[in-house]
Amino acid sequence: MSCPRNRWDRIKYFAVQMLVKVFVLLVQKYMFKKIENSVRFFFGLITCILLRLVQPFPNVEPIMATMMPFAGKFGKVSGFLFASVSLVSFDFISGRLGMWTVYTGIAYGLVGIAASVFLGGIRNVSRRHFVAFAFFGTIFYDAVTAFFFGLQFHQPLLMTAVAQVPFTLYHLAGNLVFAAAVSPLIQKHIVENKSLALSALVSTEPLPVSKTKQ
Repeated sequence: MSCPRNRWDRIKYFAVQMLVKVFVLLVQKYMFKKIENSVRFFFGLITCILLRLVQPFPNVEPIMATMMPFAGKFGKVSGFLFASVSLVSFDFISGRLGMWTVYTGIAYGLVGIAASVFLGGIRNVSRRHFVAFAFFGTIFYDAVTAFFFGLQFHQPLLMTAVAQVPFTLYHLAGNLVFAAAVSPLIQKHIVENKSLALSALVSTEPLPVSKTKQ
């Protein structure tokens, strides 16, 4: 990939490259620091990316719903990285890397930290907790990213806010549905699934077989 000649494009190019490098380093240092959780994170990221590839409407994506169980279980750094890496990975795969990748990635990372604070303090996280956080997290994310989007493209604030309304409605609807339907499944089958721990996958001991009544 050649470096753009335009000065502003060069700045954006190097900013995105640096962001990707920082994410890679952080992932190596923190997200997979506990090697036991690496398989869970891998399955979570793949699930998130695959669901986003079948995006039916604008701004309907599963990052929030997939990130929340991980943030609540594994902490602030994991919440930040999971949300950010999910977004940056999809932008990279789909060829959409740009200056927006920087501020949207950081904004979603902050939402991941907030999810860890909120959900991590709840003993038994349920569907209603996921839905409640998804609502406020989506409003925060859309407000922040819309503001920076307007700055990037030199749009008046009022015009940006008005134009953002339908996209936020789509985003809210999608995130609330995903939070209710997908987050509990991610929590149960990936985050809390002990068989996805690396030690369980490489163990030579047979898994216990549940006894059924005759």
